[in-house]
Amino acid sequence: MSMKRTRIHVNLPHVAHAHHHPAREHFARIPAPSFKMTPIKRYRLAKKPDNRGEERLLLFRNLFVAAAAVLFLLAMVPELFAHHLKYIVRGVAYIFGAGAYMSEMLILTDNFKHMHPFREMFMPYAFGILYVLMSISYFLEA
Repeated sequence: MSMKRTRIHVNLPHVAHAHHHPAREHFARIPAPSFKMTPIKRYRLAKKPDNRGEERLLLFRNLFVAAAAVLFLLAMVPELFAHHLKYIVRGVAYIFGAGAYMSEMLILTDNFKHMHPFREMFMPYAFGILYVLMSISYFLEA
């Protein structure tokens, strides 16, 4: 697959300026054309995160999600833990879930530098707080 430097047009939210604008054109190492991929899909495939911090946040989010899923599955096994230890495992799983939502908020807002409307960010905010409250309730049960 050849990787050549290509200029492509990217749709930015400024619909008033439909013509090609230098701010809308980006250079990227884009995979060769394929009958399955549009130019935009090829650009998104080739685009790297802006900085190393975003890659780490994605890694942390994925690790938090995986850890929460494993702990929830372990808590469902009947003979694995004593009754009160299951509550602790579920509480820790909810803490990992809250960490995943926090990482998601940091990724979406670029470390809270760009704030999005509340209606777009409602789910990460609400579920992050809900997961913390659920973990507290499980810890109090133990």
